[in-house]
Amino acid sequence: MRNVIAIHTEPSGSNNLEHIAKLRYSITTQAGQRGGSGIYEPTRQQMYDFVKDNSKQTYAISRNDDKYAFLEAVDNGHVQYVRTMPDSTKADNLMSLPRF
Repeated sequence: MRNVIAIHTEPSGSNNLEHIAKLRYSITTQAGQRGGSGIYEPTRQQMYDFVKDNSKQTYAISRNDDKYAFLEAVDNGHVQYVRTMPDSTKADNLMSLPRF
């Protein structure tokens, strides 16, 4: 499992919005041991496709190795993207993670 621990955002056009351009993650093995870390620089489409097609290896939001929420692939009819699965709190969404 890849636990997302930080994000890097970049401007998205002239509308002053940001999009997530890079994810910093740590890897946890099935035995629960730490397996390494890295930085992933996907396009929005690559991230969408990965999460949609690899549910068993999907990313999770993580702070201090405590998993908060899993990511899901969303297609709103215009744009395909990844977001945190909705739950009862906003404290575990992607944009709440530290920046690098």
